Amino acid sequence: MSFEEIIQHLPKLTPLLLIVGLILGLYSFKHLNGVHRTLLVYFILMLMTDLTGRVLQVYLGMNLILFPIYSFVEMSFFIYFYKKYFLRSKNFIIALLGTTGGLFIVGEFFYYFILNDFNPRQFQPYSKVVDNFVVILIAMMFFYKKINKFEETKWDNFPLNIVIFVYFILNLIFLLPFNFLVNESSGLKFYFLSANTILTVIFYICLIYFILEDRNLKDLPSKSVR
Repeated sequence: MSFEEIIQHLPKLTPLLLIVGLILGLYSFKHLNGVHRTLLVYFILMLMTDLTGRVLQVYLGMNLILFPIYSFVEMSFFIYFYKKYFLRSKNFIIALLGTTGGLFIVGEFFYYFILNDFNPRQFQPYSKVVDNFVVILIAMMFFYKKINKFEETKWDNFPLNIVIFVYFILNLIFLLPFNFLVNESSGLKFYFLSANTILTVIFYICLIYFILEDRNLKDLPSKSVR
């Protein structure tokens, strides 16, 4: 099997990883803290989006309508996630970012799919760019909060924030050329989308690792007593 054939099968791995993450998370649910329990909600949302996209692709021949919906759901989740666990104090900037990003994505959805006859060749979405940009800024706010206060004993979620930050930075880099490649018939689009799929797979594996690590840390005291 060639490298190209392996890459072509790689998208099948994303729903499998999400299912594995959910099974492991639910099995360890009572041992997990609020942060990692909420990550299971993210797995559910991403799995539903992934499977819906595959169904639309089979029956309608395209799933581009999910692009803004996916972006809105993902952005909304991480705004809630950071507000609840990482940036608990009231923050005007987060509210402004969420409101502005949400209005833009909803407006883009209405523009392409409600107000106009949809033409895939004219589809140039920026919703995922907005999604990435908002999450990156929120992750940077968490960095600033921790570094500014220098809470050495409360940096438990720092590695998770780094993973989220790096993923959305790289995702933004890979998707910025999407508008120019969405109707591209050459192999260039294949390599960009493949790189993004590999990135997503790594991201899901990292999230699963954090969930398992949280369970293992909870088990340490009981193991030491034995």
